[in-house]
Amino acid sequence: MLDVLEGFGVIAVVIFAGLMLGRSGVLGPTGQQVLARVVFYVATPALLYVTISSTDIGAIFSPALLATGGSAVLVFTGIFAFTLWGRRRSLGEATISGMASGYVNIGNLGIPIATYVLKDLSFVAPVLLFQLILLSPIIMVLLDSTRAETGSEWWRPLLMVLRNPIVIGAALGVAGSLTGWQLPEVVHEPVSMLAAMSVPGMLLAFGISLKDGWKLPPAGSRRQLVIITLTKLVVQPFIAWLIGGVLLGYEGLMLMGIVVTSTLPTAQNVYIYAMEYKAATQLARDAVFITTILSVPAVVVAALLFGG
Repeated sequence: MLDVLEGFGVIAVVIFAGLMLGRSGVLGPTGQQVLARVVFYVATPALLYVTISSTDIGAIFSPALLATGGSAVLVFTGIFAFTLWGRRRSLGEATISGMASGYVNIGNLGIPIATYVLKDLSFVAPVLLFQLILLSPIIMVLLDSTRAETGSEWWRPLLMVLRNPIVIGAALGVAGSLTGWQLPEVVHEPVSMLAAMSVPGMLLAFGISLKDGWKLPPAGSRRQLVIITLTKLVVQPFIAWLIGGVLLGYEGLMLMGIVVTSTLPTAQNVYIYAMEYKAATQLARDAVFITTILSVPAVVVAALLFGG
């Protein structure tokens, strides 16, 4: 369990480095936006290509996905609908709220937790691929719709998605995985270097956003943040347990993996996407911050409950 806490510690150190960068002002007033755009347009597409192209695409149909992916979709849909129609918020805020509730930090925290708690990295690939290949494009359609002109043709948001660098990177990765074709080494090496910037870049941009400190959001946003946090750390793992343990009959390590991966906090991608689309940026930042802190005891409890 100590190694899991070390995984959280690594993330905290990089976020702290971003905080110090923000406080120092060495990147200037637009440094955070520039860094976030580098991550969105260059590093993350490269990471998606490198990750997916080198992974067996059949891994997405792993049994663990039936519960982890199903719970993510149910949570995203429920919070999206509740925010959009129940609370009458904008499409952008509804999309970011749904993503913050169901899009788990499988990239940063999933690997150390799968290694040291579950003792099996096979739990990471299905969730990672599901989020990148299936969930992200849906989210991009919704977010790109917020940029479409009022009264524009129905196909305009779809066309914007097809030009989205995140979707392009994932699509090229899927093509590489299906065909087995790989980039020449002279090209693959620099693409891998760019991919390595993605996760630390996200964490640094997030750390910079905390340069002015963190305060409780206004009452309306605070209520939304509480809903997102409870949904992410309690409701999603509970639904995953219902699907995996009760409906599908999984037990032991498989059930533990399903619940633990569903208890992971909101991914930093949510904040990067919120910044890029200028949609509920503060809410996304607060959701990442709070769920990451509270996920430490939540993951430990989930591991203890289902690891015995």
